[in-house]
Amino acid sequence: MWGEAHLPKSGECNQTKMKLRVELDWRTTLATVLLLPTLLSLGFWQLERGDEKAELIARLEARRLEPPMSLAATMRLPTQDLADRQVAFTATFDEDNYVLLDNRLRDGRFGYEVVAFVSVGDASAGALIAPLNLGWIEGDRSRMTTPSPQIPVGEHQVHGRIYQSAGEAFLLGENAFPAQRPAVVQQLTLARWEESMRETLGRAVFPYEVRVLPTEPTAFSAEWAVVNQTPAKHRGYAVQWFTMAAALGLAFIFRSSNLATWLRHRFLSSGE
Repeated sequence: MWGEAHLPKSGECNQTKMKLRVELDWRTTLATVLLLPTLLSLGFWQLERGDEKAELIARLEARRLEPPMSLAATMRLPTQDLADRQVAFTATFDEDNYVLLDNRLRDGRFGYEVVAFVSVGDASAGALIAPLNLGWIEGDRSRMTTPSPQIPVGEHQVHGRIYQSAGEAFLLGENAFPAQRPAVVQQLTLARWEESMRETLGRAVFPYEVRVLPTEPTAFSAEWAVVNQTPAKHRGYAVQWFTMAAALGLAFIFRSSNLATWLRHRFLSSGE
């Protein structure tokens, strides 16, 4: 008695024939090997930057609750404990002893920051010179004229915060401390200027910039940004880098294999 022959369904036949294949193209592989680690590194770097900015904001909020210190007291603290520290002192102003920090933009407007070199303490007891940033003033975008801010004269009680930059910015030119002031400079490079400032001003110089509080009578526009980019923005950038890395990885997989066809075949076969 003849048995019935079992004929495989078309889906079963195709399923047995369809195999997942990998065929590496050297150009695609090389591009992926070079770009994927870079994209992932950039993503993790942005996450680290976001954590750093969050720590900066938290530190500033904590320092706001602490009472202000004198400049002499802050000089006994470790360097890492100085950033954003509140200070209060009596400053003696010289109306011509200041520099303008060039090319400072506020809300798209060109201007300068005004840094006055003020005397702190009794001259007979070895007064310090402190670089006091009084804030921002608007300038002439054409640079045909230089503003002449009205600097306070005589003694004034000052409240401010110690500012420590993350590092020196890229400079075009020498940016030496000007022997004659007022003057325009690119950056406040106090570490580079230490010796020349001591010789020119004739006194020891406080080694960090002090930024006045916005509420000070001596301040110009002194709304200081805590960070230039928020932690949320850094995390958003990290998501973008990770998304690009994922897209590159998927493109490499589909480019180097028949995975798309194989998955489509499996899907169609399962429905039969």
